[in-house]
Amino acid sequence: MGINSKINNAINKPEELEKIYRSNPRNFKKNYQKAFSNQKDSILFRAWQARLEYAAPNSATLSAIDLAAMLLLCFLAGTILKLPDWANLDNYEILGWMSSLIPLTAMFIYSMHMRGWPRKSTIVGLGISAVIGLVMHFLPVKWNDTFELACLNLPFLLWSFYGFSRISQNWRSTEQRIEFLRFSGEWIIHAGLFFLGGGILLLLTFGLLDILHINSSWIIEDMAIYGLASIPLVAAWATDTYSAARKLVPLLARIFSPLLLVLILGYMGAMAWNTNELFQDRSTLLTYNILLLTVLATAIFTLTGRGEKESGKLATWVISLMVVATVILDLVGICAIGWRIIEFGLTANRLSVLGSNLVVFGNLAVMGSGYLRYHSGKGTLDDVESGLARYLPCYSIWTGFSVLILPWIFRY
Repeated sequence: MGINSKINNAINKPEELEKIYRSNPRNFKKNYQKAFSNQKDSILFRAWQARLEYAAPNSATLSAIDLAAMLLLCFLAGTILKLPDWANLDNYEILGWMSSLIPLTAMFIYSMHMRGWPRKSTIVGLGISAVIGLVMHFLPVKWNDTFELACLNLPFLLWSFYGFSRISQNWRSTEQRIEFLRFSGEWIIHAGLFFLGGGILLLLTFGLLDILHINSSWIIEDMAIYGLASIPLVAAWATDTYSAARKLVPLLARIFSPLLLVLILGYMGAMAWNTNELFQDRSTLLTYNILLLTVLATAIFTLTGRGEKESGKLATWVISLMVVATVILDLVGICAIGWRIIEFGLTANRLSVLGSNLVVFGNLAVMGSGYLRYHSGKGTLDDVESGLARYLPCYSIWTGFSVLILPWIFRY
């Protein structure tokens, strides 16, 4: 039976028409108007016409002004990062904080440009960037430990301020906070792809110039810096414009969540046989913290990405077990850090690790309790999302403390 006959036979059966469309969308789109030739005024035909013929505005096309603004900001960000090198200053000390402040500020400025320069958000955002820049500039570099901790936490503090500027007056809205988390996951994917693509391009350029015996050291010294400075801005634009990674982020999270659950359970079994390793070996504790952050990110992006494709019961159970198991692991980790503080004394590094673990523990505990209520029939996954959204300011508070206050407490 041809596609026209199938459509004619199901002309008054919306469910059957949907099945025919899904079996062969291209042929359906070519032939549906012929099949509906005698029913052009029917609501069903007009609904299919709106569905198949409607052309969404092409927001992916950059205007000349938008493109010029993007190129100018990328050039300025790269040039500012090159200034210490051109001035023969100590690159490591200055680039420690400039490498995050400058590119993320450029990204913020371009986002405000694309949103029509909202006055309050723009002024507050630029003011915060200027204040943080001054604080980092006057932070004594001789305080090696606390200076490095401030530089490590600075990108997270800036990212939280960027999120605040994006949702602006709706910053209290849990839906807007969850949407920013989705944006963050997609941004990470886009930035990673741009980084890999740019790295391959640089290597090819380096190799071709080397074959021709042309000095290619400037590729790493100049092009790489400009490229790295541009990635945050371009990734944010790509995420806002294309959303190509919207389905990829939750898909990756769902794929890796069972593997992480197996890894966590295996680690818990191994740790039961050798608990002293966690309490005495600093490198083991570092690996342990990376595992916690990976689990947290996977759980968050699985939860926030479920709108693209509702998670099944199995996926939800996997995430629930993973979160509960990680809460137990984090408690052990907090005990290990506490033991090191009691045994060897309180230092900036130990306080930073302890605080970070407590913040992550709180997040996992909120999610874990939400999942327990969901499985007991006393809550929904939307409630878990809401709890996660309400917890986000804790990260801003902790990173703000680590950057702005912690160095001045320990002063070394």
